[in-house]
Amino acid sequence: MCKLTRRAPYFYRRSGPQPPQNAILAALPPDEYWRVRACLEFIPLKSGAVLWEPNQPITFVYFPNSGMVSLVAVMRDGATVEVGMTGREGFVGTPVMAGTRTAPVGAIVQIEGHGFRMESDLLRKILPQTPQLEQMLHRYANAYAMQVAQAAACNRLHQVPERLSRWLAMSRDRAGSNLLPLTQRFLAQMLGCRRSSVTAAVSALQKARVIRGRRGQLRILNRKELQRRACECYSVMRRLSGPFPQR
Repeated sequence: MCKLTRRAPYFYRRSGPQPPQNAILAALPPDEYWRVRACLEFIPLKSGAVLWEPNQPITFVYFPNSGMVSLVAVMRDGATVEVGMTGREGFVGTPVMAGTRTAPVGAIVQIEGHGFRMESDLLRKILPQTPQLEQMLHRYANAYAMQVAQAAACNRLHQVPERLSRWLAMSRDRAGSNLLPLTQRFLAQMLGCRRSSVTAAVSALQKARVIRGRRGQLRILNRKELQRRACECYSVMRRLSGPFPQR
């Protein structure tokens, strides 16, 4: 099992004790947190990094402090569509909580940040000793499953402009920044639609001065208007994800 080291966690080093930024880790009682912290590895989450491939073993689970990770379904012809996203509000590895070792979708870092990872087998071993962590992970996995179901309904029933606004608003919540490193080609892949459809939707948002695009980046100029233009799924998914700091 894990052993505590004398080296303090990264967030204790510079300016005194600071809580972890990941919502699940921050909510743990101290005794459980230090047991879990001894099993975690602090890592950068670089944009484009593949955390696991579809139908391949899930070796690690992840607790992001910042950035955003997408679960992406890949079709035989190479077409992709995002089926879920996670930021500092949760963890990446819900299939492990269901007792499986693989998933039909891949996990990719879409917006860079940092966080912790833990070996999947190790997580299974420590859960009986950390009942609060187990409860929170099961609760998050259940909420995440409902988000995935909502995303499926959204992709089927709502038009690209509404879905794009919803996706950008959700990404902004997790990134904590109005500047998102996104291209129109990437947005088309995440939304599972033609690039021309995304181009038209982005153009409409730019004309309305809701966003501004430049050199592979989108800047949100009017967050409230973006949320207003999003489909009803945004408010549903936001409630399921829990509160995000308004920054």
